[in-house]
Amino acid sequence: MCLLLVSQIMLDRYIAMLYLRYTALIAASLVGFFCMMDIIGSQGKMGDSANLIMLYVLFRACASLEIVLPLALIFGAIVTKIQLIRLNELTAAYSLGASRLRVLRVFVSISFAISLAYIAACSTDFAYFGDQADAIKEERFFASTTKDLFLKYDNRYIYISELSPIDNRARGIDIMEVENGEMSRYISAKNGFFEDNAWQLDDVTVTIKPSFAALGGDGLTKQRFDRLVALEGFRPDIMDTIFESKHTYSLIDAVRSWGLLDEQNMNTDRIRAVIYAAIVMPLFAPLFVVMIFVFVPISPRFFNVALFSSLAMLWTLVGWGSIVVLTELAKNGAIAPEAALLTPFALLFLIAGYLVRKIA
Repeated sequence: MCLLLVSQIMLDRYIAMLYLRYTALIAASLVGFFCMMDIIGSQGKMGDSANLIMLYVLFRACASLEIVLPLALIFGAIVTKIQLIRLNELTAAYSLGASRLRVLRVFVSISFAISLAYIAACSTDFAYFGDQADAIKEERFFASTTKDLFLKYDNRYIYISELSPIDNRARGIDIMEVENGEMSRYISAKNGFFEDNAWQLDDVTVTIKPSFAALGGDGLTKQRFDRLVALEGFRPDIMDTIFESKHTYSLIDAVRSWGLLDEQNMNTDRIRAVIYAAIVMPLFAPLFVVMIFVFVPISPRFFNVALFSSLAMLWTLVGWGSIVVLTELAKNGAIAPEAALLTPFALLFLIAGYLVRKIA
């Protein structure tokens, strides 16, 4: 019994190392292909600085993982399974008492763990590496300044002449507060910075309009302040991402933006699509791995290995390409994000669960 257990553990380790090796090789090849094609298309747009070119390649390589990583996980599983079949190692493993479910568990566990690690990375500034690459190409480098920003927040309309989310500063801030459909107070500040979860406004002029205007009544009242605290909780990075209508968010910024838009009763379809894509898209890989694994025979005598490999990769490209297209349509508001992302994921999850129960 102990010998059987040790042999199965060694089998799991062997399959895991083989799967990781092929996945890493395929991922490196696909990332290299994407970067090479991008560099060829961007030739002459990045100047002659070797440091900037190296940074551009690094950022672009990391950004390409959104598409490359799931493909690498699926292709790696296909190649690993075919390799085990060609050498009759899979038949030998089953002869030693290993079940198909145990072998499948190795592939699913690794692909699921890597997908979760990628989702966690997308909650950090890693998600903005594609934007950094675009900034280098457009010679904006690492500057991130938004101009002429106009937003609604609660009962306030806010105009900012220039916003810099990197150092949490803004210039030319005008805030119009509205009550009962009429402007009640107008705040104008030359500069401001975000600190302690609120905006600290400098050189401020506050104009107060009386609630009831009548002939001979009180007129406008003006007050001046060296420093005024306003717009509590209105984070500069959220303002920037909402205004720019980006499709790239870190998962944390996307959730914050969703909350802000929902509070203002604004349309949240695009931001929901971004959140669903960040969480769900990487998890399609384990589902594809399950479906491909179940339909592969255990011996090369029962099928044409080359034909099956080609068809499996073609099916993967078509399926994954369809998901990517649906994701982009959801981000552009053409399809409801739940229909474009959650429904296909739920359907594939049910199919994969049925197939697993069938081989258990």
